Amino acid sequence: MKRTFTTLAILVVAATSAVASDLPSKTIPTPPAPLFTQTSYYVGVNVGADTANHTVYTGGISVGTNVLPYLAVEAAYDFGYQKDKVHGKNDKQNELFLNAIPQFKIPGTDLTAYALGGVGYDWDSIAKNRALYNAGGGLKYEFARNFDVDARYRYVDAIDSKVKIEDNRFTLGVNYKF
Repeated sequence: MKRTFTTLAILVVAATSAVASDLPSKTIPTPPAPLFTQTSYYVGVNVGADTANHTVYTGGISVGTNVLPYLAVEAAYDFGYQKDKVHGKNDKQNELFLNAIPQFKIPGTDLTAYALGGVGYDWDSIAKNRALYNAGGGLKYEFARNFDVDARYRYVDAIDSKVKIEDNRFTLGVNYKF
């Protein structure tokens, strides 16, 4: 009888431990990798031209931050040199912009499409200083972990309706991401 109870006790303990091993784990599974990851800050340089009304060669720098995964804020300085003379002089333009950039990383690629819009200020060697706005878009290609090639189009005009600039600017640049 003692053997029966001992055998029965061993079977109950063995069955209980087997059931405990079948219980689900209490560890939290790791979440999947996010679809869109961007570093926080970037700095870039670009060159380009506006050939709509007159030939203006441009170059500039930009500094930005990704405030949300799908939104960046950027400050940009552009220098423009007008090839065609105005009043006997070549116009040299200096512009400073603050832009909002909604962006979308195209799944399965290293491409990011974006739109941009912002306001700025222009001071140049011929015309009066003036407030500007710009709107456009572009495409970034991440060719290395911290580097993007940035192709961009921007329409730039004066906020004052009496002054018309109507620049169509195409630029190509490189961004370094921190």
